[in-house]
Amino acid sequence: MTDAQASAARLLLQAALDGELDAAGMIDVEARLAADPALAAEYARLVALRGAIARRLPRERAPDALRARVVAMAQAPSGVSPAPRRAWPPAPRYRALAASLLLGVALGAGALDLIASPSADDDVQRAIVAGFIRGRLSGQSVDVATSDRHTVKPWLAVRIADATTVVDLKADGFPLVGGRIDVVGRAPVPTLVYQRREHQIALTEMPAERALAAPRRATRDGYNLLEWTDGGRLYAAVSDLPPAELDAFGEAFRRAAAAEREEAPKT
Repeated sequence: MTDAQASAARLLLQAALDGELDAAGMIDVEARLAADPALAAEYARLVALRGAIARRLPRERAPDALRARVVAMAQAPSGVSPAPRRAWPPAPRYRALAASLLLGVALGAGALDLIASPSADDDVQRAIVAGFIRGRLSGQSVDVATSDRHTVKPWLAVRIADATTVVDLKADGFPLVGGRIDVVGRAPVPTLVYQRREHQIALTEMPAERALAAPRRATRDGYNLLEWTDGGRLYAAVSDLPPAELDAFGEAFRRAAAAEREEAPKT
């Protein structure tokens, strides 16, 4: 892709995010995202960036005087402009507003760390949600599509050195859809995908830096996350399911994983 094509693609993604495209335009964007994983990843990054800006930057209300001037200009007869007013030095609150706007521009250029340096937990959650969004946008949420855990487990095992816990949760209302490889940081990690009605749950397993005393819940970019540790491993589930149902999934998975360990032959 040339620089001109990359620039045009970024503008198209921005238009899609801002709701400026019609139905035909959005269909075209979705087709491009499905065909280009790199473009889909960039779109997911922009979605996450927009959410970060919305959460971390204050919303400033336009001053009453400015609102009154805009209304007066709109109501003035055609060809007649309101009398000019003397320009005053910007008040402190206006300077703060200008600073916020400049900061938003900097964020758009990729300088999110100007607000706060993300923690390792933030990095993990951002990667997990980005993978979930990519799967939804591409329409291919799994690399190996099967409900047979005895097929998914060896498929993942030959691609990732660490063991992967794969359990059957169909009886609990969470049938297995398949599995895929995601990347968190620079490491490939296994992700299982389960179904709940029309919703999907992506569960990623990776080494745990520290043990969690209890399952940890979070919300990022409109998606619910549930994290827990078990046996030195971190499990992170993301879905658009309500938190209560995601909790039920986590409980069912932990129960099934414990039962599987009990049944495993002792060596």
